[in-house]
Amino acid sequence: MIAHWAQESKLAQFSEEAVHGYLFTTGLTDLVDETAALDEKPVDDEDDFQLWRIIKARALTKLKRLHNSVRYGEFLGSKIKLPTDHTRPMELDLLGHHEDGLFILELKVDRAAERNAFSELFAYSNYVAGMFALSGHKDITNVLVSTMDVKITRQAYLYDLLIADRDVVVYAPVFVTDALESLRLQIHVPSDDEFKRFTNQILSHDAMGCVVITIDDIPGWIDNKEEDGSPNEWTRKHLTGLSNYAAQLMEEERLHGFCFVRKFWDSISWSNRSSLFICALNPFRLAEPERANAITEQLDEELHANLFEAPLYAFDGRLIRLAQRVANDGLTHGGHGEVELQLWSAVVMSVSEVAISHNFAFRPTGMMREAYVSYLNAIYARNASGVGYQEDVSKLKVNEISNWLRAWMFMEMCGFQAGEVPETEDDDD
Repeated sequence: MIAHWAQESKLAQFSEEAVHGYLFTTGLTDLVDETAALDEKPVDDEDDFQLWRIIKARALTKLKRLHNSVRYGEFLGSKIKLPTDHTRPMELDLLGHHEDGLFILELKVDRAAERNAFSELFAYSNYVAGMFALSGHKDITNVLVSTMDVKITRQAYLYDLLIADRDVVVYAPVFVTDALESLRLQIHVPSDDEFKRFTNQILSHDAMGCVVITIDDIPGWIDNKEEDGSPNEWTRKHLTGLSNYAAQLMEEERLHGFCFVRKFWDSISWSNRSSLFICALNPFRLAEPERANAITEQLDEELHANLFEAPLYAFDGRLIRLAQRVANDGLTHGGHGEVELQLWSAVVMSVSEVAISHNFAFRPTGMMREAYVSYLNAIYARNASGVGYQEDVSKLKVNEISNWLRAWMFMEMCGFQAGEVPETEDDDD
């Protein structure tokens, strides 16, 4: 605590103008420190499986790539004024280029100004990206130099790093002595507790929004004829194509979840219907208490429900519109499917829903995809090392990415599945 106060005191004795000038003339290469914090490996022992470790390992891999590129970048300009509709133009602190393209650097020495750090940084980044048609949110790297003392800033960083999936890296300014020339930049890595809080309850039945498209069979294209106890080739092909398209739309909208196809066994009376499940984490079911309380305290009590329920139901509407687009774009012209919301926590525990059906064409998206693929890579790495339990997996990893049963097992370990997993047929093994 004393060391932190001393560092704040050293920083306070230098104006942002002075730190900015020294940073610009010296360059990042000579100021950025090496770090061992980015080399941490996830624990791949299934007995000690924890989702936050997988998410952290993925984040460290991303930060290491950005760090090893940005630190060797070069500045192109300083205090660049960007015209706006307002009288006072925005002023971009530093613009540079590196191996992965362009980067924007925002410097915040004043602790009070730190609260707006990311909003300003991304405003500059969006302006520069707007110079180039069709550039996306990952085409400009965002660099923040700040002490990260403010909790809301640390939370914003974790959100942008993992959920918004921006290319963003933060360096803390550290002065070894009382001299400006002793400035060092040390990469900021969120703590284990921050990763744990972030992932806590993020995968749960109740957090999932679920919409289902159910369609009648189209003989010769989609039907209930089976081959060796599994859906026939053309039915699997066309239903898998529908799931693929749904996953593309989910990725476009940055939804974190999965989709898969359910086809009831031929022996079931309603097997002439097929269903596509589209499931995504509903962020409005995961309100952060501390930040929510700060707002609800300023609202009339009778309006509290509207603050949470309005966006909650709006997200369901968003999933319904996505499902309708899948049906309109993917089925026969003029054809349609029944689109309905279902309670995911009830679906997964129902034998009639998941245990007497073929489930295939599993496609994870967003953070769910990142976590699941990282988990699979850990399995393959352990198998390759010959140490520990050897799992029976396909030679091609992509077969496991689309393996519905293995994904179900992964979700069970994450705490996603409460209770015993139903016995189901693995169609993608």
